[in-house]
Amino acid sequence: MRKTLFFETIDILMGPNVEVITDSLLIIDGKIKAFGKEAKEIALKHNIKITKSGNKIVAPMLVDSHSVLREPITGLDDNLENLKSRAKKSGFGSIALMPDSDNWRDKPEKIPFQKNNEFDINIFFWGSFSLEDKGKNLSPHNELFRSGIIGLASSNFFDSSIIFKGLSLIDAKSLPILFSLTKSDPLQKGIVKKDLESLQLGFYVIENNNEISEVKNILGIKNFFKTKNIIIKNISDSNSLQEIENQNISISTTISWWNLIADTSNLQLNDHGWKVDPPLGSRENRESLIKGLEKNLIQGIAVNSVALNDQKSFIPINNRSVGISSFELVLPLLWEEFITKRGWKISKLWEHLSFNPSRLLGITQEKLSLGSKRWLLFDPDKKWKNDQNNLGYDSPSNFPKKDELIIGKVIQVGLDF
Repeated sequence: MRKTLFFETIDILMGPNVEVITDSLLIIDGKIKAFGKEAKEIALKHNIKITKSGNKIVAPMLVDSHSVLREPITGLDDNLENLKSRAKKSGFGSIALMPDSDNWRDKPEKIPFQKNNEFDINIFFWGSFSLEDKGKNLSPHNELFRSGIIGLASSNFFDSSIIFKGLSLIDAKSLPILFSLTKSDPLQKGIVKKDLESLQLGFYVIENNNEISEVKNILGIKNFFKTKNIIIKNISDSNSLQEIENQNISISTTISWWNLIADTSNLQLNDHGWKVDPPLGSRENRESLIKGLEKNLIQGIAVNSVALNDQKSFIPINNRSVGISSFELVLPLLWEEFITKRGWKISKLWEHLSFNPSRLLGITQEKLSLGSKRWLLFDPDKKWKNDQNNLGYDSPSNFPKKDELIIGKVIQVGLDF
């Protein structure tokens, strides 16, 4: 039998609301054939050799609630075919792409058609709440819904009249509305948030951080539209979490994975990860964000990918566009931070990387089931060098921790078979 894996004993996470178990597992042609005693019996009957399990784990696929792909078809920085291949091999089963584009996705004809199915990675598209995200005129919401968007997104929400008008006209209570806290300002020279270490390093710093005022504004909108599924995108300031906790308003939030890994004290000076949106802050701020995650003030961890090619990646940092792109690093680095260093349960990490993002997007939560190809095999002990020889030469160039040794890797996924 080709492409067959039989683990006599391996750690398995079946899905949401359960803990990891150790059991037998048989996979044939990429599809889960059997668990437990039945897996052993079938393997013995067909003389299937045991696959070494070590410390590996089989688990449901991951879900990315927001990333950017500006030109899906003809993109030079990245395109849909390359992104799907890289994300799938990194363990992702679904990705929702933001409206950001040179041809802003604010009308139905601008939403690329995707036929999703259970045997491939699923791509969803956010539609723009207003035309060109200018916050002046509403996009045609009903037509966008019929075109298959996953929800509506906006980074312009301070004109309450257009926001209130749009939310009042939306019928679907469960349709997600994503309000982004981050918006590129071409006049802003600041790269990282102001703290002692960023000043000592000599970076341009962000003097005025408006995130807390934006959060207060969104909380006010949510308090008025209590039944709407409003999500705050890219929380990055500990004060914002404190405001959400103090106001005790039920609202969903996401965080960029990189803000849980990097801060102004722990990166090499030449790392591409310095210039990102949302910007990095101090070690203390990152610790506060992690505590917010542990307290479930933050529900979803997003990849928040923005791809840049070689030409754009090697522009001097002050002039370079913001953002990093590396689906391959997400699970290994988060595993190291939360499972290895902090002793999290594996189920807790998957809650924020898969199950909660599915819930935020209103899609079916990932789980392991008979006949399914929607599984990943992660080896927490696998060592590999983070370069384009391993990432693939079709990968964007703005990946962090370049040429560093990484421990942990998704080594197989069912969707690849």
